[in-house]
Amino acid sequence: MKEMTPKERVMAFFQHKPTDELPTDDGIFVLFNPEAYRERPPHETGGTDWFGVTWKYEASVDAIAPDHSQDPILEDICDWRDVVKFPDLDAWDWSRVEEIDHISEIDRENKVFEMMFVNGPFERLHMLMGFENALCALITDPEEVEAFFDAFMEWKIRLMEKVIEIYKPDVLMFHDDWGTQNNMFFSPDIWRSLIKPQIKKAVDRCHELGVLFDMHSCGKIEAVVPDFVELGIDAWQGMEINDIPKLKAITGDKLAYQTTPDYQKYQAEELCGELDEESLRARVRETFYAAAKGYCYRPMFLPFGGRSKDIMIDEILTCGKTVYKDC
Repeated sequence: MKEMTPKERVMAFFQHKPTDELPTDDGIFVLFNPEAYRERPPHETGGTDWFGVTWKYEASVDAIAPDHSQDPILEDICDWRDVVKFPDLDAWDWSRVEEIDHISEIDRENKVFEMMFVNGPFERLHMLMGFENALCALITDPEEVEAFFDAFMEWKIRLMEKVIEIYKPDVLMFHDDWGTQNNMFFSPDIWRSLIKPQIKKAVDRCHELGVLFDMHSCGKIEAVVPDFVELGIDAWQGMEINDIPKLKAITGDKLAYQTTPDYQKYQAEELCGELDEESLRARVRETFYAAAKGYCYRPMFLPFGGRSKDIMIDEILTCGKTVYKDC
């Protein structure tokens, strides 16, 4: 195989094609928090999003999250038609995209441009209702949840069309988290009946617009990952608390995996003074080679600092130079 450019490797990854070595961040530019439209408030400060949900900044994880000390906007899912106000997309000043997000400065010749598209159907539901109320609604009023999801996704796809038209990404990173580190928030059957059809709508429209679809969903959700092939999802951005080798054996070359070693466990051990470099490298190497067998694998370099992150990245890059020879 001829030597590929970093961009060629990343595009091959998303298209489920062989690469000469591991695709890395050198070949991709990710716009994590587009600021020209405010589906979320500013990352550094929090504030109110355009659905009226209040967010606050959490320094411990360097992220914003809905402020659950505030009363939820939607108390009863049956009231969503009267309470939830979908933002007017035509009223937003889209002419300021370049001024705010500087998209003309993206090196599109050498980089694959991936854009985060936050707050999928379940995330928006629990942001409006609070987490417990949202989970209860899935069980007690599935018909109303489905009706809300239908209306929300109709609006969300209009936003997708606007974003793709103006930003012109190569890949859309659709964001909807479905699990904890132990299991899914809800049963796979509930996911399949209420959420899966909504994701299918997003995947199909994204592909119709000529853009690849990267599903970001954290947590232990391996029970539904095989369904991603049926949905047509190009890549899954998830966590290696899931059994990646088992899942890859099921999905074959029909789904690309963008995951990372169990960085949370390593960082906890580092904080406790129980992590040495040799042990970390050995464990990362073992995990890497187990997950990287075959194509369609790319470790996700997460934005958390510390010595353990630097060691993980260095070991991953070292392994990536030889992975297709050794696996």
